[in-house]
Amino acid sequence: MSQADLDKSIKIITKTEELADKIMANKQELTVMDKRRQETREALRLMEKSEDKKVWITIGSMLVKMEKEKALYLLKKDQHQIEQQINLIYSDQKLLVNKHRDLEFKSPFSGTNLKPLGKKEFDALKANLPML
Repeated sequence: MSQADLDKSIKIITKTEELADKIMANKQELTVMDKRRQETREALRLMEKSEDKKVWITIGSMLVKMEKEKALYLLKKDQHQIEQQINLIYSDQKLLVNKHRDLEFKSPFSGTNLKPLGKKEFDALKANLPML
């Protein structure tokens, strides 16, 4: 093997490992974000069941007592932001995995770019298939 071939191989392996590191970092971040989403969902459920007019909520590292409606609004807003971040990470993850598979000369995953049917599409399908 010539030096040029070795350099090219090392470059490909380095790129592959860098992408793999990014994929693993995204996976870890998704785990953290999903845990946060779950905790926010649990907090929302508990507050909705509570009959108190004021509730304690954690903002950063502080505990603050505030009106229930305002706390619910803040939690719903936080939950929406978490969902957006998770979706962004998922879409980035799909691209990184496909790039990684390209570097390994493998075909992309076939199910990663699927999108759910819209209401009109589902209604058209339902009209043509009586079993749905």
